[in-house]
Amino acid sequence: MHESKEVFILNRQIHNLSEIAKIVYASLEPNELCALLATRVCPEGELAKVYLAKLDQDGLFKGLASFGYARESKIHEYKVGLVRSVPMPDAYLRSEVVVFNKDELAIRYPEFKTIDERTPWESMAVTPTLGRGLVFVFRLQTPLATGVSIQLYFEAIAYLLSFYRKECNQQIFEQLTPSKLAATTSANNDEELRNRPLTKRQRTILALIQEGLTNSQIANEIGYSESLVRQESILIYAKLGVRGRVDLRAESPSLQVSR
Repeated sequence: MHESKEVFILNRQIHNLSEIAKIVYASLEPNELCALLATRVCPEGELAKVYLAKLDQDGLFKGLASFGYARESKIHEYKVGLVRSVPMPDAYLRSEVVVFNKDELAIRYPEFKTIDERTPWESMAVTPTLGRGLVFVFRLQTPLATGVSIQLYFEAIAYLLSFYRKECNQQIFEQLTPSKLAATTSANNDEELRNRPLTKRQRTILALIQEGLTNSQIANEIGYSESLVRQESILIYAKLGVRGRVDLRAESPSLQVSR
């Protein structure tokens, strides 16, 4: 008997919180932190875009790191003050997590203008941390269910991220090379993701992989960062139950890529 969608999402939320706690403990560099959070935050299991900003002494939030913002070339130049009615300062000033779907944006924050209208997203969560003036912004590909449960979920994430200290556990970061990080991400998700349907973007990336394009070439083709393509590829391999490009090409005639 298959579990209900509500139970599936609840189990994923619990799993995600456990994984995020491990990531925070490792105290990775900000960009690595954002990359791994992108694979752990969405309750539906899809890849998220992540942006990390810090309140500077001049009263402006300034970008520290991001993942998945290749099209938004000015993301690291983005600055926003405390007085504007936009999600980041609003969440920070109220010390509350702000969660909303895209169709609520114009009503809740009429001043807010997204940096690039072409960037696909359906919902957003803004999570200020306790102290240090850090704020994480998560943009998700799927709409979020309204209610107490999803609010508490992102509040728990905000609390965990409040323990993030880059200067701690530096030896752990040095041991986690990019290849090891990718292997860890794949191992943790293989069983959970196997046979789950590919998203539209993942099907596009899969087709380009099967054509023989490199991650860099795929990134140029679809207009996203190479790191995002790499993370999506890891999810594709896990869902299809293959170990990588070699297995993918060897089994491509029998793969059902239209799922």
